[in-house]
Amino acid sequence: MTFLKHILVLAVICSVSFVQAKEESSKDDIKVKIENVQAQLDELVDQGGKYAYLQLAQKNRMSPFAVGVDGKGDVIMMEVPKSEENASVSQKVLVLRDTLQKSAKKGVFEAAALFVQAEVPHLGKTVSGVAIEMEHKDGISALRFSPYEIDRANKKIAFKQPVDKVKPVVFFKDIKK
Repeated sequence: MTFLKHILVLAVICSVSFVQAKEESSKDDIKVKIENVQAQLDELVDQGGKYAYLQLAQKNRMSPFAVGVDGKGDVIMMEVPKSEENASVSQKVLVLRDTLQKSAKKGVFEAAALFVQAEVPHLGKTVSGVAIEMEHKDGISALRFSPYEIDRANKKIAFKQPVDKVKPVVFFKDIKK
């Protein structure tokens, strides 16, 4: 009878160890997934930020554009076609949003962002910046406002501390995982 108790105790210990190992493995999987999502969103902001800076430096304004990251990690930049350059900023944003939504539904992108020049009131002043709608297929959706100042005398653009807010999912809405 004591032999049976020892086997039962040993079985319970092995089961507990297996469950703990599985939980550790699950935590590691989640950590890797989070790091991957963060890397893709960082790539969107990095590549889009460079293009926004270039537009502001060259034209002192910015046309709306979109950036996507596919499953291989390749970055794809999108603008409204030149044939539509007379369209309003609102119309351009709608076209780009629609393009991102359709691309997400087709599984082209794992992460996407829309960059738009914006001005917001802050402490009685108007602050210029870049509004970035960014999303990931795994459900992260944020709106970032990156304020900037242009020093015309020295021809420099200085981006300030960005502000992030959670926003509803738009690009990856109704996408099945």
